[in-house]
Amino acid sequence: MTKIEYIRCKQIITGNPCQEPIDNGCIVHDGHVIHGVGTYSQFKNACSGEVTDLGSVTIVPGLVNAHCHLELSKLKGKTVSGEGFIPWLLSMMAHNYREIDFIAVEQAVIAARDQGVCCYGDIVTPQNGKIIDILTNLGIYHTCFFEAFGFLPAVSQAGIFPHGKTDLGAVAGAGHALHTTHPAMLKEIKRKDSKMGLPFSIHMAEHEDEIGMLMGEKNSFYKLLEQNNLLGQYVPPMKTPIEHGRDLGLLDSTTLAVHCVKVSDKDIETLANTATNVCLCPRSNEFIGVGRAPWEKFLDAGIRVCLGTDSIASNHDLNLWNELSYFLKRIEQSVSISEAISLITLNPARALLMDHKLGSLEKGKIFSYAVMPESIIKGEKL
Repeated sequence: MTKIEYIRCKQIITGNPCQEPIDNGCIVHDGHVIHGVGTYSQFKNACSGEVTDLGSVTIVPGLVNAHCHLELSKLKGKTVSGEGFIPWLLSMMAHNYREIDFIAVEQAVIAARDQGVCCYGDIVTPQNGKIIDILTNLGIYHTCFFEAFGFLPAVSQAGIFPHGKTDLGAVAGAGHALHTTHPAMLKEIKRKDSKMGLPFSIHMAEHEDEIGMLMGEKNSFYKLLEQNNLLGQYVPPMKTPIEHGRDLGLLDSTTLAVHCVKVSDKDIETLANTATNVCLCPRSNEFIGVGRAPWEKFLDAGIRVCLGTDSIASNHDLNLWNELSYFLKRIEQSVSISEAISLITLNPARALLMDHKLGSLEKGKIFSYAVMPESIIKGEKL
C-alpha cells in the first residue's frame, strides 16, 4: 500500500509563472509522485500520514540546469577570464580537456543535487557515456546531448550518436554550432531527434568570431579550426547563426538555442516565430568576455527563456541559484518571483521535453523540490 506523507512550509512557488505563491503551503506525496499541492488548511483534516514541517522556508520545484558541460568539471580555475573567446578556448585546450576526471564530475553533480538540482541538460562527447551512469546512479534526471563537431564526418556517421530513453531521461544528438559542425550532419541529427521525440541543442551566436566566420571572414577562429584540420570543405553561408539555423530547419519548439548573445532584432523575431527555446548563460558570457545577451528583448518577445550554468571552465561555480541571482540583479525590467523561478524549473523542463514529470509542483509529477535561499530575491551571491 502506498504511504502518503505531507510536507508543510511557509510558502510554495509551484514553478508555473502564472500562479501566485501559495502561503502556508502543503505538498501531498508518496515519496515519488505528488498527490496534491495547496494550502495546509486544505489538507490538514485529511492528514493520515506523517507531516514534515519545514518551517519558515519557501520551496520550489527541483531545479533544472538547461545547459552544462559536466565533462569539464576538473577545469575550475584553470582558464583565463574576460579576454574573449579565443584566449579562453586556448587556455582550456592547454589542460587536456578531453581527458575526463569522473571523480570531479561526480562531486560536481552531488554538490548541485545538494543545492536542489534534479535534472541536467548536459553536453557529452560520444565516447563518454559514463556521464549518464553517474547521473543515473545519483538519481538525477537528464537529457544528455551527444555533440557533433567538425566538417569532416560524412552525414551517414550521424548514426553513431545514440538516441533514446534512459532510466531517468534520454540521450539525444546535438550540434556544437553552425560554424563548427557540417550542415548536413546538423540536419540529420535534428531529423533523428525529432523522429524520436527528443530535443535538439546547439550553441548559437555566442561570440563575434562565430558571426564573422559565417559571414566569410577568415578570422582567428577560422584559422584555429584550419590548423586542427577541422574545416574540411567549409563554405560560409553568409548568414547570421539564427538565419542559417532557420534555413536548415533546425529551429522549432524542440530546439534549445544556447547563448544567443550576438543577435539582432530580426534574429529575435525569428526565434520567437519558430518557438525556439533560448538558454541564457549570463555568468559564462561575462567570464569569457563575449558580452551580454539581450535578455529583456527575449522576454518581451515571448520566447521561452531558461538559464544554464555552462561549464566550470567558464564560470566561477555551477550553482544555479547564483546564476538566477546574477540575472535578477542585472536585468533591466521587472520580473516576478514566479517568473524568475520558472527560468530554472518549468521553462528548462519544457525545453528538454521533461515537463510531463518535472518543472512544477503539481499532482502527478515527480516529487522533487528545492529550498529557495532568502537572498535570491535580493540578487545576492550565495
